[in-house]
Formats: sequence, structure tokens, C-alpha cells
Amino acid sequence: MNTITRLGIAAALGLALAACSSVPEKTAAPAAAEKPAALKDAALAAAVKTALDADPSLKGFDIKVTGKGEDVKLDGSVASGADMAQAGMIAEKVKGVRYVDNNLMPKN
Repeated sequence: MNTITRLGIAAALGLALAACSSVPEKTAAPAAAEKPAALKDAALAAAVKTALDADPSLKGFDIKVTGKGEDVKLDGSVASGADMAQAGMIAEKVKGVRYVDNNLMPKN
């Protein structure tokens, strides 16, 4: 084999090895993509909680609000069925809410 052929083979092998070593590793892109959704869920839940706390008849109750997409879930207990219905109506009116899962339990 002449020198030029050997250099060509060596160069080709070097390029092949360099190409293999430069393949990017998988990153945590899905986890990074989940963060904005989790932040949006938390922001929607916070907006609903703020609206509930602004109502004088509901302010004294510990109503837990969770969000997932455009859906919110209300958990806890309130004094009456009327308070339960009021909480559901307030939650439905918050911008971004599509569905309310009202699991509030009236005490009477």
C-alpha cells in the first residue's frame, strides 16, 4: 500500500470515530417540558384559590385547590351545600378553567 492510500484510510477512520463520539446524549428535555405545564397548573390553582378567598362566605374554610390542564379540583369542607355550590360557581368563572371537580363536603 502506498502512503497516500494509508493516509486516506487513516483520515476516513479518524472522521468516522469523530462522528461517533460527537453524537449528543439524550437530555432531560421531557422533564424541562413538564415544568411549564406544572407551573401553569399551579398558577391556575392559585388563581382559583385567590378567587375563593376573596368571597367573604368562603374565606374561613380551608379549601384545597389543585389544577391539571384546564381542570381544577376543590377538596375540603364547607358549612353548607350553598357554600359548596358558591365555591364551584366561583371556580368556574376563573379565566382558564374548563371543568371543576367539586369534592367539597358540606358539614350539614
